[in-house]
Amino acid sequence: MDRRRVAAQAGTWRAARCAGLSLVELLVALAIGVALSFAAVNVLLHSKQSYFAAEELARIQDNGRYALRYLSHELAMAGYLATELPATDIKTKLHGSSCFDHLLVTTVALEHLDDVSRAGLAAGGTATLPADCLLPGKHVPTSDVLLTRRAASAPAAGAVDSSAIYLWITPTHEQPQTQRGGDGVTSANDLWEYRPQVLFLRDYSVVAGDGTPALCRKRLGRSSNRMAPTQCLLEGVENMQIEFGIDDDGDRRADRFEPAPDAEDLRRAVAARIYLLLRSLNPIAGHIDDRAYALGATFVAPAMDRYYRRLMQTTVLLRNPAGLKL
Repeated sequence: MDRRRVAAQAGTWRAARCAGLSLVELLVALAIGVALSFAAVNVLLHSKQSYFAAEELARIQDNGRYALRYLSHELAMAGYLATELPATDIKTKLHGSSCFDHLLVTTVALEHLDDVSRAGLAAGGTATLPADCLLPGKHVPTSDVLLTRRAASAPAAGAVDSSAIYLWITPTHEQPQTQRGGDGVTSANDLWEYRPQVLFLRDYSVVAGDGTPALCRKRLGRSSNRMAPTQCLLEGVENMQIEFGIDDDGDRRADRFEPAPDAEDLRRAVAARIYLLLRSLNPIAGHIDDRAYALGATFVAPAMDRYYRRLMQTTVLLRNPAGLKL
């Protein structure tokens, strides 16, 4: 009898071990699995979004640093004419389009258009450039346009580039001149490449209407005496403001900064302050830019969109102030 009871109990125990999950247990297990899967997916998506946002911020920082270095160098070197004094009237045999001829004028180191319209016209019409220096209808409104004129910081070395335009420093009894490399220029020792350019913000980067503002430039043509096609240097530069430090008492220090200096102010300019507002190339999910930005005297209202923005600025000394005229 005891044996039968023991066998029955053993059979019941084996049956319990082989039994499956109950419906309640199965539902609980499924719920836990779904919750864990959802948590894992959420972590992955959040990590991807964080990586994407960090990548956009890093690109903004890199682009901003490069743009500030580039603009600072151009402003600091504005008016540099190799062995000649700034604002020296250097003759040329080259003549072409209106902007081409305008950039070959060496008596003015730089020109500045404040808060231009989409047509590239300065606010209040205080300054203008030839039409082919600009991109009518494609400028970022309320941004500045900068024209700089300078020679390369070092003389040309090696073979003469027949397409480049050089500042040819001839013997002292002859006048220096600007001339293209293929027009009888042979001595590289006395050649300094001439590099004037117009810097501005275009409202698109690659294709018209793509919505990505860019820092662009126009330079002298290499194949003809016209302006070369527009070249964009950096994407995402949404606004550029330049203010000039004016020396009122002759101590070579800036006493005030003017966003739109007149002729007398600019003649006494000893420094420039550069403001850049940079924007991410892609919108960031979950982000709303509700901040306002002050670029010196220019106020930019909140965009209320999903792009990251960063304001960057620097101040640079003007090394050749004698050539600065309006």
